[in-house]
Amino acid sequence: MIGSDTGRASRLVVAAAVLDDLEHPTTLLCAARSYPPEHAGQFELPGGKVEPAERPEQALARELDEEIGLSARLGPELVAPRELAVPPPPRSGPGDDAPAWPAMHGFRMRVWLAEPARPGERGRAGADHQRLEWVRLDPPEQLRWLPWLEADLPIVDALVTALGR
Repeated sequence: MIGSDTGRASRLVVAAAVLDDLEHPTTLLCAARSYPPEHAGQFELPGGKVEPAERPEQALARELDEEIGLSARLGPELVAPRELAVPPPPRSGPGDDAPAWPAMHGFRMRVWLAEPARPGERGRAGADHQRLEWVRLDPPEQLRWLPWLEADLPIVDALVTALGR
């Protein structure tokens, strides 16, 4: 998850670990960045910035629609472990009162498991992404073979663990 530095080091961003099926997942949607040049081709979980007065779940639905043309059904949040969690700022926005994953540029990121709202929907790469890939979860090492943004690696590891792989 990349964002430009806004000077608000605690700004919240949201992302989705979009699985083909929340009940019996076999693949994960991985998005390769288009920009900035130093991160082009690196993979991330799709999502984006939470706007003022926007709840994180609303922002995630909007960002998934805008970035990859995907309508998703959200599952549980993938909570950052205590040793990595970044606390919310003293004056948080609506729904921004939970610890989050550390993200690039000092941002904080909350991540939800999700699945396409319409079975079989695949999403599409827009301006933010070079391509989208649905990557098999077995073997779990396959996910680690992708060139992930460094900030997303602990999240991918936590996802593999949460899915019991």
